[in-house]
Amino acid sequence: WLYAFDVHCNAFVPLFVLLYGVQFFLLPLVLGTSLLSLGVSNSLFAIAFGWYFYITHLGYRALPFLSHTEVFLFPIVVILGIYVFNFMGYPFGVGWNASRIIAYIYFEN
Repeated sequence: WLYAFDVHCNAFVPLFVLLYGVQFFLLPLVLGTSLLSLGVSNSLFAIAFGWYFYITHLGYRALPFLSHTEVFLFPIVVILGIYVFNFMGYPFGVGWNASRIIAYIYFEN
């Protein structure tokens, strides 16, 4: 199980850098209510989680006794679907800004 933990840690580093480091400097932009804020925020989250699943896939693909490791890429399709749904739904009031949701969860009284 140590290899699985190592794969997770290697995949988590870019997610952490994007969602905690880069997003911190973009907070005035991503906490807005405009389409640009929604796009930048959800792009950061989609890239970060997509990168996490891709690096996880690469880590398990290196093991010769595992087959069909492409199943680790399937969540990327769901991420892209939600990403597109947010942009398509924005004019109808259905777009969710991921940064605003996370900030509400973190700083709710």
